[in-house]
Amino acid sequence: MLSGLRPGTPIYILYKNEPRFAVAKVAQVSNQYPPQFNFQQPLNPTTMGMMVDLSIEIDGKTESYPRIPINSTIAEFPDKGVILSETRDGIVNEINVIRNASQTAIDQVEAHKRVIAACDQLLLDLNPQLKHEQEQAGKIARLEEQLAGMSDQIAALTGMLSKSIGKKKEE
Repeated sequence: MLSGLRPGTPIYILYKNEPRFAVAKVAQVSNQYPPQFNFQQPLNPTTMGMMVDLSIEIDGKTESYPRIPINSTIAEFPDKGVILSETRDGIVNEINVIRNASQTAIDQVEAHKRVIAACDQLLLDLNPQLKHEQEQAGKIARLEEQLAGMSDQIAALTGMLSKSIGKKKEE
């Protein structure tokens, strides 16, 4: 439990925004105090127990982390993108959570692409003007491709004619 932290004790930090971890040392632990309730928000079971404020030393700097529930083994600070843990196992578990969330997002990319394609088709079906404009754009794109191909063919023909005329002048 985080209640067992004392100055000089190692503490593990996971930076969620750019996944990396570090080991810091506890610099100072405040006295335990009861949580301050915000009556506009529902009660959170993780903040029901006593709390402490924690200062840690990392890379020669001191960072403060307030309102840490003493009855937990990890503390998350979403505004800083940081998770503190008293053990490596706590950090490993959190890394697995982050990895699984990213893997889930990657796995869902194709499904979301299909949803977008289906929605685009529905919009075309429901809006004849949009469908007409898209058909027009497709026709214009095909005509541009044809013109580019014809331009290449004309250039090739011009080159062949130039060579042919050059050979006749030499004769």
